[in-house]
Amino acid sequence: MEGPDSRPRSLLTIVAAILTIALLPIGAIAVLQTQRAIEVANANYRADRLDIAMRIATPEREAIVSALGLASGVADALAVLAPDSAACTSLMERTSETHPEISFIGLIAEDRSSVCNSTNETVQFQRTAAVESLFESPQSQVGYDADGQITRSPVVIVSHPVRSAEGELRGVVALSFPARTLEEARARMDVESNAHLLTFQPDGDILTASTGDLPVEGALPENVALNDLVIGGSQSFSAVNRDGEARHFAVVPIAPGTAYALASWPARGPVPGQTLLILSSLSFPLAMWLASLAVALVSIQLMVIRPIGALRRAMRSFADRRQIPVTPELRDAAAELRDIDRTFHRMAEKITRDEAEVDNKLHEREILLREVHHRVKNNLQLMSSIMNMQMRRTRSAEVRAAIRNLQDRLTGLAMVHRTLYQASDLAQVRADSLIEDVVRELVALASTQTKSSVKLHFDLSPVTLEPDQAGPLALLTAEAVTNALKYAEPDKSGDFWLRVTLGHEADDDGYRVLTVENSTAPQPQAAGEEGLGARLIRAFASQLEAKVEQEAADGRYRVRVRFSAASGR
Repeated sequence: MEGPDSRPRSLLTIVAAILTIALLPIGAIAVLQTQRAIEVANANYRADRLDIAMRIATPEREAIVSALGLASGVADALAVLAPDSAACTSLMERTSETHPEISFIGLIAEDRSSVCNSTNETVQFQRTAAVESLFESPQSQVGYDADGQITRSPVVIVSHPVRSAEGELRGVVALSFPARTLEEARARMDVESNAHLLTFQPDGDILTASTGDLPVEGALPENVALNDLVIGGSQSFSAVNRDGEARHFAVVPIAPGTAYALASWPARGPVPGQTLLILSSLSFPLAMWLASLAVALVSIQLMVIRPIGALRRAMRSFADRRQIPVTPELRDAAAELRDIDRTFHRMAEKITRDEAEVDNKLHEREILLREVHHRVKNNLQLMSSIMNMQMRRTRSAEVRAAIRNLQDRLTGLAMVHRTLYQASDLAQVRADSLIEDVVRELVALASTQTKSSVKLHFDLSPVTLEPDQAGPLALLTAEAVTNALKYAEPDKSGDFWLRVTLGHEADDDGYRVLTVENSTAPQPQAAGEEGLGARLIRAFASQLEAKVEQEAADGRYRVRVRFSAASGR
């Protein structure tokens, strides 16, 4: 059985899918080979970008690495020299003379003053961010000061802590060189005009920038922090900069752990010839797929779909009208399809014969059931007549009342069986119609005997049951109505009334509820010993596997029966 979401698929679709799956590995291999070639080309491009980034950053790398080594050597020498000694100042002056690219070198004490320096003067440094960073974490580091206190121009600052033999911090050796010398050195190199270069510290602070007219922020990748780029080491990637331009970036270490360089170029397009390469790798399997599909579809249309269409029309004609048509379209079809056609005709003939036999048996069964109900009704009426004869012969009022009660019950049973054999369909009985007929006849009979009028109310929903449930339900209803008519009393307004309802359970559609209510006096008498009627109601309820509730309140007496409908309607 097809599920609610299943969709029929045509044979042409299935064949096309099979051919596609069969030829898919060839196309996949071609695509994978092409993709592999493209990946190799892209990997070579990324490696080339890393080499170019390293070359572009050569001035920074050489200057920073040289300055770090020089600062470390001077710091080792100062570990044994007094900061205010002539030897210390002489060392600074000789270092400045042998390295003309350095604009300043000196020992900065913790009070931010420098007595030992290349200027041979005492310098008191302002507590700028660049100076304060030297003492925040005394270690080899590289910084940048856009307003150099000594040179009054942008400088790169390289520092190294000076410690005594006991490890006590004695100050920081700081040397600086003009940032413009880096640009001048790069100008002498053959560098692409659209290449941008930034140098930065491990914490993400920018040291130098060579971005032309582009603002520094525009040369950074979007949503990527510089300190995150340090984690991956040397790397090359494509991203969008903060101005929305697609660029290719390369990160290389200048001095590992101290300074890094970020170079970028406009993102290139596809690998030259990439589109043509992909199309050519797909053209052969695609051509094979198209040719195979065309041949297969034409063959299937002529040899399979047309004969199957004729066979489908024949089957539909048999299903709708029980006609077995001739299918001349299958005379020239394949042997397998002709065999299916012959099998269908044999099956259709057998189904027709079997259905005729089933209809006859059902008809015989229905006649038998009607006869059974009719005879049971006649026997019950006969028993009622015998009781009536016996009742006329007895002189005891108590015996006559007992016989009358039994006679009323037999009359109710006879009504149920008469209604059953008069039903149009014995396989499925409309319980609502059956109950209404039984109740109306019982009320009419009671009105004739008592000469009193009973107001009758119905609220019956359409409910279809099998005979095994309809019979006990009708008998239960007859007994409940008989008891209601027997013990009903006028309510506070003086009216005798009877209400019968049948419907679905409010919170469970799988259950049905029958309710029989009758009027009682405002203060009904206390119930005595349970009578035969109540026991019969429970007996019929057990046949239905039903739950019975009885209650008397608010001027009414109610019998409520809850049961599960086997037919589910």
